[in-house]
Amino acid sequence: MTALRLIRLADAPHHLETIATWNHAEWGAAQGYAREDSAVWFREMLRNPSEECVIAERDGSVLGMASLVDHDLDQRPDLVHWLASVYVLPEHRGHGIAGKLVSAVEQEAEARGISRLHLYTNTAESLYTRLGWTISERFSKKGKEFSLMVKDLSS
Repeated sequence: MTALRLIRLADAPHHLETIATWNHAEWGAAQGYAREDSAVWFREMLRNPSEECVIAERDGSVLGMASLVDHDLDQRPDLVHWLASVYVLPEHRGHGIAGKLVSAVEQEAEARGISRLHLYTNTAESLYTRLGWTISERFSKKGKEFSLMVKDLSS
């Protein structure tokens, strides 16, 4: 088995349909979006120089993804710079891939002069806490409770 590679979606656009499918299944469908909406979101990300998607790949297969986006929560248009769409295939979880993806996005943000990132989650608060993120508030969205988390990258 070859080593895990972290690459930009821009350098591996052939993976776009796969990650769009994951994004839709994990988050988009529950929010009422069509599957194509996720593909459009990633295509727009490729055209937006301030956004980036990092994918984890091994032996030509994509195992996970994480994104740096300008906005990710309609309820908080005042907050910019988000870690979004962190996903690892279930059979590859527990091997540190999510942490490597998050770190890659944090490094990308720092390289762009971004000093603070936000995310929201209702399933992975403990993962992000272990990675140095802190809860800044809790909120409800579509009947579910979420944690809004923040990480200062300069510290």
